[in-house]
Amino acid sequence: MLHHIGLYVSDMKTSCEFYQKILPLEKKESFMWNDTEIVFLVGEGFQLELISNSESHAARSHIAFSVTSVTEKIKELTRKKIFLTEGPYDLPNGWRTVFYDGPDGEEIEFIQTTKTQISSFSSQKRLEDKI
Repeated sequence: MLHHIGLYVSDMKTSCEFYQKILPLEKKESFMWNDTEIVFLVGEGFQLELISNSESHAARSHIAFSVTSVTEKIKELTRKKIFLTEGPYDLPNGWRTVFYDGPDGEEIEFIQTTKTQISSFSSQKRLEDKI
């Protein structure tokens, strides 16, 4: 269920080289999102997400868990009176993500890496926006 651990970094090149030296990691993908560079390094059984630190983001780390449907996870947690703090977002690589805060302010991310539920949520969201 663990998908990745995200770290904010001040120098992407230096951080990529460092983590690839100390861990058996390979660059999986990189992309820009909201003017922020994101790089995923993949290792044996886990991924490390490196996020360029900018003044617009609090420099804190997060833990991410895979889910089959972000939409269903939002509904489940809302029923439990746990409300999202950011998102949901559709990322350029086709993933869908949503964020929550833990009891001490830690960031918890739920991420859907399949596209099966994304289109139905987007359609539902557009319908809700019209109502």
